[in-house]
Amino acid sequence: MTERKAGLRPDTIAAIKRRIAATETNRTNTRLLVAEGNWRLAEPDVTRAVAYTQRIDRKAGHAEAQVGTNDFQQAAFLTAGARAMKAIARVALESRWESRTGTGFLVSPQLFLTNQHVINNEADAELTQIIFDDELDENGRPRPRTTFRLDPRTFFLSSDEAKFDYALIAVGERIQGSGRLADYGFAALSRTPDRHQKGINANIIQHPEGQWKSVVLRNNLIVDRDEVDGLLLYETDTLKGSSGAGVFNDFWDVIALHHYGEVDNEAAVGDSSKPRLVNEGIRISAIYDDLSARMEGLSGRQRELLGGALVLWKDEAPAERELTPTPTHPDTDDEEHPQKAETLSVHYETSNKREDSVMSSSGTEAKIVVPLEIIVRLGTPGQDSSPALRDLTTAPISKAEAARIDRDYSSRRGFNPEFVPGLEIDLRVVVEPVKASIAPLIEQREGRATGELPYENFSVVMHRERKIAMITATNIDGETYVAIDRKTGLPAENQPEREGDSWYKDTRIAEEYTLTNDFYGEWSHYFDRGHLTRRNDPTWGPNARRANYDTFHFTNCSPQHWKFNQTIQFWQGIERYVLEQGLWATGLDKQLTVLQGPLFDAPQPQYAEDVLIPNAFWKIVVWNG
Repeated sequence: MTERKAGLRPDTIAAIKRRIAATETNRTNTRLLVAEGNWRLAEPDVTRAVAYTQRIDRKAGHAEAQVGTNDFQQAAFLTAGARAMKAIARVALESRWESRTGTGFLVSPQLFLTNQHVINNEADAELTQIIFDDELDENGRPRPRTTFRLDPRTFFLSSDEAKFDYALIAVGERIQGSGRLADYGFAALSRTPDRHQKGINANIIQHPEGQWKSVVLRNNLIVDRDEVDGLLLYETDTLKGSSGAGVFNDFWDVIALHHYGEVDNEAAVGDSSKPRLVNEGIRISAIYDDLSARMEGLSGRQRELLGGALVLWKDEAPAERELTPTPTHPDTDDEEHPQKAETLSVHYETSNKREDSVMSSSGTEAKIVVPLEIIVRLGTPGQDSSPALRDLTTAPISKAEAARIDRDYSSRRGFNPEFVPGLEIDLRVVVEPVKASIAPLIEQREGRATGELPYENFSVVMHRERKIAMITATNIDGETYVAIDRKTGLPAENQPEREGDSWYKDTRIAEEYTLTNDFYGEWSHYFDRGHLTRRNDPTWGPNARRANYDTFHFTNCSPQHWKFNQTIQFWQGIERYVLEQGLWATGLDKQLTVLQGPLFDAPQPQYAEDVLIPNAFWKIVVWNG
């Protein structure tokens, strides 16, 4: 259960393990005192113990526990926890080389905190989205999610993972959903001594393995504290993806930034056969002190943002302000606004005043054609925004930014079983005989086949053990199909994909059921990242651009030899031949359905690590006429 996050260096992990091992005696003593009902005696710092006890008496009015920690809570514990939970978001970083997931939380109405080993630098932050309300409601249904970009150009401050392992970043524009940033509240940073003591419970809000938001309550002891390095040790359940989670006390004050967890087989009390998960988090007071010390090096807007965040513990309910302009057409799709995918509106604040104002769309406007059109609006009528305008119009444009995947999967058409006139191919019937081998989904769309992941004009069903799709089903519309160069047989504008293309994880399925860049990168000298649904097959209709990006999900990927993957005579030619030699020439109905998948029936199976490699692929093309 050790967290192996991208960017967490081996030397850092080794240092953490040494620290944990050195605290074994202290942690054991804490657990024994709690087991005896003497949790108040676990804290050696008298000043801290008195401060925390006075806070309990003043704010909670708890009844006294008879055994172990104090589990009596006022009813408001649940209300306050629900409020704290709103500020937690899933962190999703998508780069050319990898997908990375973690957790983080708002510490002010403008600033977001996570681990530095989750977001290493400003370049990482540019590629990161934070997703709020990524959770199930009381009926077990997904809540509507809201996604924001991060804005490191406005604010980015970090501490190396070997020190305090934090990254504090400004939140940028909303790119999906209807929630306002002000709706999510924040967990105020503080360094007061009445926030925790050894022997109390910790409550962790996290996105383990990049899945739904989870809350771990009660049976989670704070067992030790490192005064020198600013650390807390606590026993609770965390997994890969929990890094950056908020660690809270029973008043829902954030007391630590979680960054590491591992199984400690020597730490059990009474039964050494039951291992405990011991975690290390960075104390919020240590982060607070480090940020305060770095204030002098900041200026202008950055100093204002950080200064505002560091005083919120004095008054944790400031007046709400709308801090992020609402994007144009927030609730419409690409079909109603076909230029939406090609147009990006970027809003910048030019005022230095404390009060924010919503920018007028009639302000100064610059258009840059590169070839996609970027519209930058600054200022309000009558303001001279030309200096800022010059800076922005000459700023480099990130290629990765233009290729960002639309994560609102509810908008995908998916495979249409009645697409070919007069024929019905029910995917539910097709996969029923192998239902036990289908990988489960985090989000199963109603009315779809078991395990079906709908994309734009195609669908995928993953194999639980193989970690490769067992079948992909694609609709192709010949009328609006991508133009093909008849001389070369290749698409006029889209050449075969190469190793450098960007591939993406699908948040609707757990990573354990998908081969990702960790595998394909290591074995790239043997295999291409081969498309199962061919890159150009679903690229038709008003959302062809989105369909093209959708084919670059790892769920649509299989290890394929480059000669097989990139040669027309093999994988790429069948449906193209049907279109060119049949449907276009005869004028018959031009709708095709293509079903395809891997085969594993070699007399001598071939493995790469523990991954069984397909020895062949099957494809069926269906049309009427």
